[in-house]
Amino acid sequence: MPTIKELEAGLTHKDLWVRLWWALQENFTPTPEQVKRGLRDTSCRVRAAWAEREDFTPTPEQVERGLTDQTPKVRLAWAKRLDFTPTPEQVERGLTDQWYGVRLAWAKRLDFIPTPEQVELGLTDEDWQVRLAWAQRTDFTPTPQQVERGLTDPHDTVREAWAKRRDFTPTREQVERGLKDKKSNIRLVWAKRTDFTPTPEQVWRGLTDEDCTVRRTWACRKDFTPTSKQVERGLTDSYFLIRQTWAERMDFTPTQEQVERGLRDYMDVCLAWLKRSDWTLPSHRLRLILLERESHPYIRPLLEARLKEIETRESQAMHWMVERLTDMPEWF
Repeated sequence: MPTIKELEAGLTHKDLWVRLWWALQENFTPTPEQVKRGLRDTSCRVRAAWAEREDFTPTPEQVERGLTDQTPKVRLAWAKRLDFTPTPEQVERGLTDQWYGVRLAWAKRLDFIPTPEQVELGLTDEDWQVRLAWAQRTDFTPTPQQVERGLTDPHDTVREAWAKRRDFTPTREQVERGLKDKKSNIRLVWAKRTDFTPTPEQVWRGLTDEDCTVRRTWACRKDFTPTSKQVERGLTDSYFLIRQTWAERMDFTPTQEQVERGLRDYMDVCLAWLKRSDWTLPSHRLRLILLERESHPYIRPLLEARLKEIETRESQAMHWMVERLTDMPEWF
């Protein structure tokens, strides 16, 4: 903790780097006079450092002077402060600042309601980061033209932000374009949207996407009935979580081969198959699988329980058949 004399000497030192060093220190609480002097320093670096301090509440005059400083870095530091409510004039001036960093900082502020003109200006900004910040705001409803422009933005991060918005209903052309975007993160966002019904071609393309996260997202969708080819494709996917997801779907009847393959798969996939009640295997086939997995502490008890159920049903079926044969007339 510096003494008052040391602090005052440092903050008024003739060397700007010394003044800057002291302005960056956090082990003292400045007096109003020190704040006033620091915010008026001849060096823009010192003024920016003081504007970034959070241990004082600026006056309206200090805010206005900071927001109109000739140095962009100082204006940026003031635009990031949230301890004052900007006037409409300050907002307008900040959103039209010559430096993109200042415009970006103002676009991220949520303490003002933008006008339609300001929204349009931000969405068409030359810098993609500013356009992204505006696309992420939720305090305006975009027009169809703004939506279309955002969904076709040259920068993929901006397109992704627009695809995540839920305040518009996409057209068929926008859906198709989004599902075929060259960036997998955008295809993933569109695969997660539930405000459109996919065509069979879109479903197949999504289920065979090169990105495993996209394929899994499509496997989780419940708005289509998979074909046998799609089921087989999903159950043999190279990514085990996708095989697990397909094993958890209940809108298809698995074949014996699919069941046996699933029971020999990784633990999570096998457990998903053991939770299903719509399949059965000959007891001798399931016994072979049990022998293969008898060393697994989680799977073995479940396989043994399922084997017991199957053996019970087989025994009951055999008993019923013997009774029928016994009841038949001797002449038969």
